[in-house]
Amino acid sequence: MAAAGNICMDVPESQTSDGEQSADRSELRDVPLSKSSSVSGVKAIVSSSSGVHELLECPVCTNSMYPPIHQCPNGHTLCSSCKLRVHNHCPTCRHELGDIRCLALEKVAESLELPCRYQNLGCPGIFPYYGKLKHEQLCQLRPYNCPYAGSECLVTGDIPTLVTHLKNDHKVDMHDGCTFNHRYVKSNPHEVENATWMLTVTI
Repeated sequence: MAAAGNICMDVPESQTSDGEQSADRSELRDVPLSKSSSVSGVKAIVSSSSGVHELLECPVCTNSMYPPIHQCPNGHTLCSSCKLRVHNHCPTCRHELGDIRCLALEKVAESLELPCRYQNLGCPGIFPYYGKLKHEQLCQLRPYNCPYAGSECLVTGDIPTLVTHLKNDHKVDMHDGCTFNHRYVKSNPHEVENATWMLTVTI
């Protein structure tokens, strides 16, 4: 991932006339921008949303960063959760982080619209950057953990996958097209009084 500190660079003052500067600007419009492209000595800033999305990826946990986004004095960024994990030292340059926020990157994130992370599972939604996380927590197509209590089952999947899994692997009596209640008994009933649960599922 590119470090945020490498995105904004000083642009050297040009000794050219206004006419030559206009020509340079029109050249810039016609050149596809990338992280390393340059025209007439001017470094191009990342233009694609995928490139910007890379900048919003925490270098420690690789998750998308949400405010507050922290940066070190050299401009390297990371998320607030990982700031604690790295003991307040930049994972890129090892400089002490302090309490510097990268307000510019937070503002850039506001302008992005991104697909749901469960797009590969069929979700067609496109969401504002800061609304995407909330949607993904409630997305109808997100994978679910197996609800079978007391077995520490690690299976995840969409609802049809879990229905099949519950029927085949846990031998739960489920009938298509109806609502059912399934009673679970806690493996160690001495831990909790009345240690039973009722799960209601409509399939």
